[in-house]
Amino acid sequence: MNVESIYHTGFVVENLERSLNFYQGVLGMKIERGPAESSSPWLAQVVGYENVLMKMAYVGVGDGHSIELIEYVKPYAEPQPRLYDRNRPGSAHAAMVVDDVTAWRAKLEQLSIHVFGPREVRDVEFPWARMAIYFQDPDGNWLEMVERHPKPEGSTEN
Repeated sequence: MNVESIYHTGFVVENLERSLNFYQGVLGMKIERGPAESSSPWLAQVVGYENVLMKMAYVGVGDGHSIELIEYVKPYAEPQPRLYDRNRPGSAHAAMVVDDVTAWRAKLEQLSIHVFGPREVRDVEFPWARMAIYFQDPDGNWLEMVERHPKPEGSTEN
């Protein structure tokens, strides 16, 4: 028994179309699957909700790991208040490697997205982040952008 790969990271969103606009329009990701609606007894068993109806789509950059965006139509749940605690057990984030954290910070801040993280570049070797920022999508899901040196030949570190 082995875990063969990391397939996707799932985020529950209030409005799939709004989230797709953010992930495509702001972050430049591509739709890798969907959007689609799904409802079946099998899916209900998987997620543990009877008569479930979900809208979903997968976005990504083509590297084999996607972000699955899920809007629960049934059962519907009110959005929770936006949480800024990143250290609370159960909190999660998805991280991506980018070419220029400084430019991304400027773009996000220009869009009035609150960004956490230092503005200085650290002098560290791969795999450590030279720069990193945290921010939230429209539903409060945490995202991280990391800038680092290229992976050295023969390295097995992620």
